[in-house]
Amino acid sequence: MIYLKTIAIASLMMSLNFGRAQTLNYSPGQSINKTVSQSYYDSDFIYFTNISDKAIEIEFSLLDNTFANEWSASFCTNLTCYNKIPKAGSLGTLSPGEQGYFLFNLAANETTGNGEVRILITSEQDASLSDTVRFNYTVTEDGTIEAGPWAKVNFDQGIFTVLLAQINIETSLIISNLEGKIIYNETLSAITSVPLRDHPKGVYIFKIEDASGRILKDKVLNF
Repeated sequence: MIYLKTIAIASLMMSLNFGRAQTLNYSPGQSINKTVSQSYYDSDFIYFTNISDKAIEIEFSLLDNTFANEWSASFCTNLTCYNKIPKAGSLGTLSPGEQGYFLFNLAANETTGNGEVRILITSEQDASLSDTVRFNYTVTEDGTIEAGPWAKVNFDQGIFTVLLAQINIETSLIISNLEGKIIYNETLSAITSVPLRDHPKGVYIFKIEDASGRILKDKVLNF
């Protein structure tokens, strides 16, 4: 009888784990772990895809944040961007096969240490979904990963996002269509999102320029 009970419990655990695995698939995984230099500035993504057979509404909440006070961090999801790490928010409704993401932007600001942000992903529609994602950084004097570009751009699900390494230098963004019509011309904050999905489909040209004369210019396909 004990043997049968053990088999039954093991089967139940496998069933529960299998059920959870069929809700979201993560890429590159549920954790980002990096050892970086004091000059580090860059962004990391964790993508998640609904691999179930039904649409699901997903939320997130902050479990823990042990980042050094000297570090600068900003945060985006597939729905919106935040100038700081939010306590909670919505990831929207993902249809089967649809993808969402967390984008984490960190500047170490010449300060060593170790810190982690843990985020819980849940859904009222799926009680089995209770996943934790982690962004863990160790900053050392001789870390091998250094600063990324002074300005980074991301375009996903119709939202164009700019992330800046230095917020003390005035920086502007201009977006225009191929006919030269300007649809956006504003000074940027540390993280700025522009919903291009509200504009006609097509090719747009963006230009990012700061007060020191640095320019980043390219095209984005809004389809």
